[in-house]
Amino acid sequence: MSTLYTINEQQRLISINEPGGGQAPAIFIGLTSAGSLIYYHEQLPPDLMDELGKDCELPLDIPKLIRKVGTFEPVNHVWMGPAYAFPESSNEWNLKVQLIGEGQCYLLEEHFPELTDHLHAKWPVSAYVIGDSAVAVCCSARLSDHGAEASLYTAPGYRGHGYAAETVKCWQYYVKELGRMPIYSTSWDNLASQQVARKLGLIQFGVDFSITTVDLRKGCDV
Repeated sequence: MSTLYTINEQQRLISINEPGGGQAPAIFIGLTSAGSLIYYHEQLPPDLMDELGKDCELPLDIPKLIRKVGTFEPVNHVWMGPAYAFPESSNEWNLKVQLIGEGQCYLLEEHFPELTDHLHAKWPVSAYVIGDSAVAVCCSARLSDHGAEASLYTAPGYRGHGYAAETVKCWQYYVKELGRMPIYSTSWDNLASQQVARKLGLIQFGVDFSITTVDLRKGCDV
């Protein structure tokens, strides 16, 4: 959770743990074989938290949870998908994959120019390079002292060739070298991303579920 979101002293969600932040969900439920963890947005009223807590038993009644969150603010987005851990680290990947530092930013210009201003915040950044251009990139979408979540992009026209999986191999190796746990998560409807997870032999350890509202009340004192 400390990798995915910023959290206050009361263990309430403040924002998405990314450069520039972003609205955290009203409720996040992490499901694993060992049990579940539930986190609420810092502005969610305590009485609504109590009601939602009673409805978080498995199997989740998702429509009911959406309706209850909607009594506070209109629901904008519902997310659900698998979360994966990596097997033993390997230092082998395609030779066309390389780490991207300040001196290699020019490789991102054609397909991923938006990453050039955030290299430090998203380190490590690995790329599959063809010619003078990165055609697939894996970087750290969210970072904490203990973990890093993968963010994976492949340029249109270069998908389906296994380039993405090779960049992830490099990324996860250097995440572990920095003493962090690499995490890979996606949504149930992102079949391409799940295919990458299968190619890499990733180990599903849980499921992420969250409900985000249109605009949680700013300045709300709860």
